[in-house]
Order: sequence, then structure tokens, then C-alpha cells
Amino acid sequence: GISPSGVVHFGNFRDVITAHIVVEALKQKGKQARLIFSWDNFDRFRKVPVGVPESFSEHIGKPLSKIPDPLGELSSYAERFQKPSVLAMERLGIAIEYRDQTSLYESGAYDEMIKLALTERKKIAKVLLSFMTEKAMGEKNIDPIEYAQNFYPISIYSRFTGNDATKILEYDGDMGITYKCIESGKTETVNLGVDHIGKLNWKVDWPMRWQYEKVNFEPAGHDHASPGGSYDVSSTISKELFNYNPP
Repeated sequence: GISPSGVVHFGNFRDVITAHIVVEALKQKGKQARLIFSWDNFDRFRKVPVGVPESFSEHIGKPLSKIPDPLGELSSYAERFQKPSVLAMERLGIAIEYRDQTSLYESGAYDEMIKLALTERKKIAKVLLSFMTEKAMGEKNIDPIEYAQNFYPISIYSRFTGNDATKILEYDGDMGITYKCIESGKTETVNLGVDHIGKLNWKVDWPMRWQYEKVNFEPAGHDHASPGGSYDVSSTISKELFNYNPP
């Protein structure tokens, strides 16, 4: 998966070609294999990249799929950077099954797993805390008991501003949450099974999708694979929460 926040570069292609070669090798051995590629366009817009007008800073915190195309030609900011990559993969003859994460989140495909993550939020918090050193907790002033009590594995995109500058105030034990929009100061209660404005934190989102897609193999950068890093954290969550062996 790639977050289309800017130009899809050659380093991103390394992930694609690695997976493609594994798929081809498996097919040569008579196995059934497919290459799934996720456009992580429900991710938040973090910063304005080179080549995009600085005025787009007003969209920071919004989903990439909900921001206009900088050139005003395509359906969204996300499509502006997705389209050239799709065309390049077609020219190279690499067969890819694309997944649009905005569409999947908004369709309700992940609702049951979001509910599971919310109801088991303290278990997830415990996993995250287990990978933090005492030094790191001290530097960030993290009190383990308070952290677990207030932790939610999801970000909410405000229906007042469209961005994720929000704070969850209450959770009803099912799919109902009350959140406060920091910028507008307004609060509202929503059912996440109806109003699909929640996005799982990525160390939970990642293993959730392993289970949903039944992923067997996935390339990633060495930063993900460092001891105690995101792969180790997500692998633990995958096994303990989603009952799925990580790729």
C-alpha cells in the first residue's frame, strides 16, 4: 500500500516489483497468487509537497481523497498522484488488483473489525505500551494507566471541518462515539457504522487488512522491520486481536 500524498517514486516501485516477482515465482510453481495494491487515500494529508501550492496547507488533516486536484482536472488530490502510477504499471505489464481504501472504509467493509478494535482498545494499548521503553514513556510523560484508559485506536474526521483535529470524549461499547472538533469547538455523537468518518491508527489498520485480504507476503522498508518497530507491533496486534498470523 502507498499513501498518494505526492509523486509515487522509484522507492515505492521497489515494493511493487518485489511482490510481483514473488507472485510470478509462485505461479511458476503451480500456485495461485495475486498482487494486491492498496491506495491508502483515506490517510490524512500531512504536509504540502514540492510542486503543490502552499495554499493547500488549509487541507492538512483531511483524507487525501477528499482534497481537490491541484490542477483542477481530476476527481481528487489522491487521483492526481495515483493515475500516473497506474498507467506506468500497465505499461510494464504488471497485473495488479487495486484497493481503494476510502471506498472500503466508507462501504462498511471494515465495520466489524473497527468495532473489535474499539471494544478491545485496552488490549491494543497494552501491546503498544509493551513496546515502549521506560525512557521513551518518561520523555513523552506517558502514564501507562492513564494511557490505557484514554486510548482509542481510531482517528475521527470531523464533519464540521473535514480534518482529524478531534478528540473522542465517549464510547458506547458498540459503534457510537462522541467526539469534539478542536477547531470548531463543536461536539457530536455519531454511529461509525452509519457515518464512516473513522480511520484506524495505522499499526492497527495494517494488521486488520492482513486479516481482511488474507495476506501471505508483503515487502516493506527496513525501518518497518527494525526490532520493536511497526512490523513487530502490528504482528502482535494481528495475532492477539485479529487471530491472524502476520505475513
